[in-house]
Amino acid sequence: MLANVFTKSLRDRQIATLVGVLGVISVAILGLWAYADLDDQIAELYGGLPEGFLALIGLEVITDAGTLILGEIANLMAPMVLAGLAISMGSAAVAGEERKGTLGILLGNPRSRTSVLISKAAAMIVLITIGAAVAGVGSGLTAAAFGTDSSGMHLPAAMVHVIAIALFFGFLALFLGAWTGNSSIASGVSVGVLLISFLAAGLLPLIESLADIAKVFPWYYFNSSGPLQNGIDWGHLGVLFAAIAVLGAGATIGIRRRDLKVGSPSGELVNRIREHPMGEKILTRLAGTTNVSSIALKSSTDHRTLTTIAAIVMLYTALAVGPMYNSLSDILVDFSNAIPDGLKAMIGFVDMGSPEGWYTVEVFSIMLPATFIAVAAAVGARALAGEEENRTMDLLLANPIKRSRVVFEKALALAIVLFALGFATGMGVWLGSVLGGLGISVTRIAGATALGVLLGIFFGYLALAVSGATGNRRTAVLATAAAGFIAYFANAFIQVNESIAGWARLSPFYYYSQGDPLANGINWGNAAILAVACVAVLAATIPLFQQRDIRN
Repeated sequence: MLANVFTKSLRDRQIATLVGVLGVISVAILGLWAYADLDDQIAELYGGLPEGFLALIGLEVITDAGTLILGEIANLMAPMVLAGLAISMGSAAVAGEERKGTLGILLGNPRSRTSVLISKAAAMIVLITIGAAVAGVGSGLTAAAFGTDSSGMHLPAAMVHVIAIALFFGFLALFLGAWTGNSSIASGVSVGVLLISFLAAGLLPLIESLADIAKVFPWYYFNSSGPLQNGIDWGHLGVLFAAIAVLGAGATIGIRRRDLKVGSPSGELVNRIREHPMGEKILTRLAGTTNVSSIALKSSTDHRTLTTIAAIVMLYTALAVGPMYNSLSDILVDFSNAIPDGLKAMIGFVDMGSPEGWYTVEVFSIMLPATFIAVAAAVGARALAGEEENRTMDLLLANPIKRSRVVFEKALALAIVLFALGFATGMGVWLGSVLGGLGISVTRIAGATALGVLLGIFFGYLALAVSGATGNRRTAVLATAAAGFIAYFANAFIQVNESIAGWARLSPFYYYSQGDPLANGINWGNAAILAVACVAVLAATIPLFQQRDIRN
């Protein structure tokens, strides 16, 4: 597997792809198990929904549990997971090698910059294609095992669309990484575009005057044609693959024109921005100054760029959602009235027609936990394993401090980052409520956001534990992402079936969302359980880290 750049890239990313695909198949098994014997109820519940609502989830007709679960797999879970994997591959292809100082080794073999880029891109294409195929086959076989008739569904066509959207975001990250040499910028911007595109493609078609604007966003060309039930839309695929070709060509130009900074996070584009007085001021403010007075402060300031970008995205997204409610309120009331009580379990038992329900669906249900967990996983994984990978752990432990103190200080740094994100999100929701005249209680905004912070800290400490136990940053990120993914959908699916609803209490998401905290206020019992869970995971991290031989 080390014969060339292509096979090495396959080897380096095959485990991540396998974990992601197994996560998708696991959710399919979990969903079909949770919805067992509910086919008639699901057909009745969805039968009366407006066409616009079904269009939002990429389906035209839902007849049974299998149709619903396969729709969720093809239109949300698989594309999100594979797009995330592709972004990780794309951002690390060039910029990641520069950050680790290994790009010079690759280019010294003798390999041209273009050939290295092509090999990395080819590996990404192969892994994403195989991943989508396995996810599709696995989900189809799972549905068949539960007695679902999927003969009228075009699962292979849906997976082709999944491949296209995942590769689009992967090549976007590749393009940004090739031009900037900064993997954080490449992955951060790509994830931001992914989230905004997902929200815009789902919301804008609901407003007649803004429906055409949705065509600007790549997610529109992924599932607006309903490939799962209608088959491949070659026009939409053509748009995505054309964009992929343009981004690939742009990445080639970028890596050939730019001075490679081996081991440096800054590329030529960043340096040119820094040469301008205004650009220098902005970048200096963004980077800040590392505080070395304690391990916690140093670690938190090391992540200032990531925290700032995530905080800005959350603040402005939450702010924009408020005024948007006034344009959609009538439609949302109709939707909410059309959804039976049984179906509301799937969206957290919230009233979509209310301002609180609107914010819960658009910010607190998916975007907040996804962003908080992603940042927490990155910070937690780097906290210990990152020190080993950078060969700085021996310098850190050479000081008269115990390993347990290192763990506590790293955990404190992670909590500081999550509290900063929570503050930015809460401010965004409050400002959006004020601008939209929605009148959402400040106390309830603070309570719902605090639960989000605790949820993020829990998964961050999980990443910290895996990081301390294995010394492998990538393993820690993958384990945390898989745990968050399965926990989220377990909570969403299991509560629908009353006979097994109690099992949802095993998911931390249950204590985050149960009782609709934005509308009804924080449940202090749930907050206490999340806090205790955080302490328990942190306590387990100490012996895991103390008993392992540190590799430097």
